[in-house]
Amino acid sequence: MSQDIKIEIGKRIREERERQGLTREQVCDTEEELTVKQLMRIELGRSLPTIVKLQYISNQLNVSLNYLLGETNLDIPEDYYQAKYKLMKSPVYGDSERIKKKLQDIEELYEKYIDILPEDELLTIDIIERTLNFISKEKKEDLVEIVFEDYLNQVLKKEEYTLNDLLLIKYYAVQCQGSSYDKATIEHFRMKLIKQRLQGDELSNVELLGALSAVAGIYVMHHDYKEMKSVVDKMYEVMHFIMQHSYQPGIAMLEAKYYLYYENNLEKATKLYHTATVLAEAFGDQVFIKNLKMERKKDLKIKK
Repeated sequence: MSQDIKIEIGKRIREERERQGLTREQVCDTEEELTVKQLMRIELGRSLPTIVKLQYISNQLNVSLNYLLGETNLDIPEDYYQAKYKLMKSPVYGDSERIKKKLQDIEELYEKYIDILPEDELLTIDIIERTLNFISKEKKEDLVEIVFEDYLNQVLKKEEYTLNDLLLIKYYAVQCQGSSYDKATIEHFRMKLIKQRLQGDELSNVELLGALSAVAGIYVMHHDYKEMKSVVDKMYEVMHFIMQHSYQPGIAMLEAKYYLYYENNLEKATKLYHTATVLAEAFGDQVFIKNLKMERKKDLKIKK
């Protein structure tokens, strides 16, 4: 998609908004659906809005979606969605080779689709790339509050999360794992995450698991297990809903840590670690099995 199309759509939106005498703040209202900065980027032709955001703008301006689109076709090729699905579904478990391969896949996505992707899709890929870079420690990433300030403020106001919201929460939580963090913000996200309704979109459910897992990772890294059980229970709910039992070993490991360090129940923790190990070996992901056995040895040795 050429830059001219982004500019044309943005110009049409800006002209209609100004014709009606509306400010960007008035159009964006609470900024839950669209922030002022996002609208500004759209109007300046710097980003291509999704159909969802265009529908919101058309409703706010009381004009038809077709009027805003003109002759523009916003269809995205199916092979992009297939590549995105593959990118998001396969876990890395901190493995450097898997991370490297995913970063290469992201580069290919940018090369093939950057000119035709709307802002929300580009945001998806950007957050995934930054999260992988942060995990690998090969590239220093700025704090998520700085890079995605307007998006993060938007997410903090929401009750129901989109795919990108979940990716952003996951990225934020991953950055909190190795340093001091705002406990009130993480508690805010935890409460919202455990209340999320499960969706028909598989990737959103998978990323809900990812966000919950990242929050659980904060509790592990900071040795603060008070709220771990609520996160684990929600993870089990999601796992059963999507019928992806390959996630169970990881969830059982987190549950074991809760019983070990918060309930001080060595017997329960030992049983959960045994279950996690048996299931992990049945699913056969050697990277995860190695990580699991290291955690089990460390935790159970400490308590014995």
